[in-house]
Amino acid sequence: MTLRRLRYFIADMPEKVQWAAEAAWILALSYFVAYLETLAISSFPYYEFVDRDSMYKVGSLFYAIYFIVSFPMFIRIDEKSHDKWDLARVAIDALGAAMLVTILLDLWRIFLGPIVPISDAKQCPQAGLAWFSGHTNQT
Repeated sequence: MTLRRLRYFIADMPEKVQWAAEAAWILALSYFVAYLETLAISSFPYYEFVDRDSMYKVGSLFYAIYFIVSFPMFIRIDEKSHDKWDLARVAIDALGAAMLVTILLDLWRIFLGPIVPISDAKQCPQAGLAWFSGHTNQT
């Protein structure tokens, strides 16, 4: 709903300004929603945070990746009355969004690493998948 209102509000602006405003709004809204959800689960008795402050700030940004991808993807569904989406198109788009989120989360893991530093004692002692323990030694 907020994206529709923003698009209506900035419709008369140049295309680059529209794109920048929409991207900034999606980023801000994604972080806000992720932060609120992180805050909401923080009092749940089964969650334990190593560094609560980092989880609120950086962890919410990590979680916001889900919304950064999904907000623009899902606003397209039934946005134009002449362009009806069938179930197959919705499923393909949802699977594409899920794959894009997975790629972005993996890129975060590879290039930025964990949110909270992990000591060597808590690191996995072997590389690869734990259930293929014999496979990693054969290469």
